[in-house]
Amino acid sequence: MKPLLYFSYGMTKSGSTLAYMLVRTALIAAGMAQPRLISAANIGGKRINMVEHLTRADAKELLDEARATGHMIVLKTHTRPDDPVVVDLLQSGLAIGHAVCRDPRDMVLSMLDHARHSRRLGQAEFTEFATFDAAIDNIRHQTNSLTAWLRLPNILSLCFEELAFETPQAARRILGQLGLRMNPGHLAELVLESGQTNKNRGKQARHIGEMPADLARSLGAEFAPLIDTLITHRAKLPQDGAVTLPPPASLRISQISEPAL
Repeated sequence: MKPLLYFSYGMTKSGSTLAYMLVRTALIAAGMAQPRLISAANIGGKRINMVEHLTRADAKELLDEARATGHMIVLKTHTRPDDPVVVDLLQSGLAIGHAVCRDPRDMVLSMLDHARHSRRLGQAEFTEFATFDAAIDNIRHQTNSLTAWLRLPNILSLCFEELAFETPQAARRILGQLGLRMNPGHLAELVLESGQTNKNRGKQARHIGEMPADLARSLGAEFAPLIDTLITHRAKLPQDGAVTLPPPASLRISQISEPAL
């Protein structure tokens, strides 16, 4: 079955916009225009199609719009795949996607940076993260969302460390999942020079030297499975969107036929 939707999920400050733009730019370069969808489920701005929690009615509208274009449409999201219809779309092959993570220790620092910047400007965005504890608690919830995505089929695992510092390699993997023939270096260049990403060109592993050593060790131990499996040893992960983590029975929702959507 030919997929019609692409879910681009990312944790906060993980390079999710960069990952989304790599998919979007690749599809456009292949002749698959990415118009702004008119569905009420789309909460994105002018350039980004973004969704949160989907009902079956929402999914039908999105699929109908994608069918009208005749090709796949990419949708950005930051929410868990708790909606049964999302699971069904992925299991049926009507949708594929990726899930982006980042070392939680570096996420904490980036979230606090954003919070301080917002407070200086008198803005509200991220200001709820005024302390290490607030940011860490949020990341624990996001980690649950990430693992839920990676327990589903047709989801490619990506990480900030690859997206930000090995962008052509990330582009190559995305192109492989999409089944598109394009120079990955050229795709990476197009996206990085577009000015439409929020990629932080800072150093890798910034928690070394910027975070209290005791806290860095504690978080490193708490999130060791994520760091080791999805970042340090990412070369061992499936490269084609095959299931990364074993899906629990609760996520094995029965497949539905295409006409039902």
